[in-house]
Amino acid sequence: MRIRQGSGVIAAMLLAAGGISAAAAQWAPATSCDRFGGGELQACLAKALPRADAALNDAWRKALATVENNASLGAADRAAWRDNLLASQRAWLAFRDANCKFELIAAEWSNGSGATPAQQACVLSLTLQRASELTRRYTSN
Repeated sequence: MRIRQGSGVIAAMLLAAGGISAAAAQWAPATSCDRFGGGELQACLAKALPRADAALNDAWRKALATVENNASLGAADRAAWRDNLLASQRAWLAFRDANCKFELIAAEWSNGSGATPAQQACVLSLTLQRASELTRRYTSN
């Protein structure tokens, strides 16, 4: 049994097909695309991705502002923090891109028709998770 990361609709499709357990479905976040299937699902996910990117970019800008505006640190400490944050973001982007690489997802899906929405859902899920993490860590204080 394989567990695939993706949207709630992907998990629902797999549950219906007996592909994963109900416990594994908890890792697939629900999206507004859950009511769609096939080409409509792909179109919905394609529209959701730019919104997720915008949320990530907003969280990133706020995280950087938090670092830059931290008056309790000297300029050198703020610069080191900023550099470390930038390095972590670059590493995260490399991870997301490798983890959600289409060729990897397609192999997991045996090059089936679910590969494209699964790849889109992978990128969407990780992007939203990172935006949430940055917001929680840098703007929720």
